[in-house]
Amino acid sequence: MKLTASKLSKPGGRKVNEDYADYCLLDRFGCYLMADGLGGHRGGDIASKAVVDNIINSFKASPGASTEILKNYLQNAACLIDKIRSSEGQESSLKTTLVAVLTGGNVACWAHIGDSRLYLFRSGKLCFQTRDHSVPQHLADSGSISADQIRFHEDRNRLTASFDSSNFDKIRYSDNELQLQPGDRFLLCSDGFWEYVYESEMEACLDQSKTVDSWLKNMENILHEKADEGHDNYSALAINVS
Repeated sequence: MKLTASKLSKPGGRKVNEDYADYCLLDRFGCYLMADGLGGHRGGDIASKAVVDNIINSFKASPGASTEILKNYLQNAACLIDKIRSSEGQESSLKTTLVAVLTGGNVACWAHIGDSRLYLFRSGKLCFQTRDHSVPQHLADSGSISADQIRFHEDRNRLTASFDSSNFDKIRYSDNELQLQPGDRFLLCSDGFWEYVYESEMEACLDQSKTVDSWLKNMENILHEKADEGHDNYSALAINVS
């Protein structure tokens, strides 16, 4: 299997970009990460970058692709966040979401917490997406609202969990290692991205795009057409399997 990736991360209409996305490829292994520092909390930009950089460093030191390996990477990053919080600095309340994907050979596994999402497309169609740790997601799960109403709910930004050691048991992992197939596409993105780009539009852009770069660009164009002035930071990381 050959994997290629592309990323974008923009401040949108804000002065500070609290999103951070990055990836690393080593031999037959890959590590792909997207984090969204929470607005309204001091140090959101520091939190997202610290978590992503720490996991990348753990991956570089000991590359692999299994749920247990991923848990170890995340545990190290959670400890780092706790250390920063315990300091006397201004970043004492820093918070972030996280989506992480590991690939190795022909398998992949993932984890997520918060309202940043992972989408998996197979044969050009959406076949899996993560469920947010948010108040509207809880309402959708209980049947009080439809899944389509999450984007527009008044409490959409109210999260029920973010990344740190106290929420470690709330991190959701892939049930099993996924057997990759040629043509699989992953999309990791923040709420500032999926708020404007609907799943049907993700599929349509995928159908029109030959590369992950063009897929991201086409979706970003849709975001720009819809977003109001002052809109949130937005980030996305796309992975192609061939």
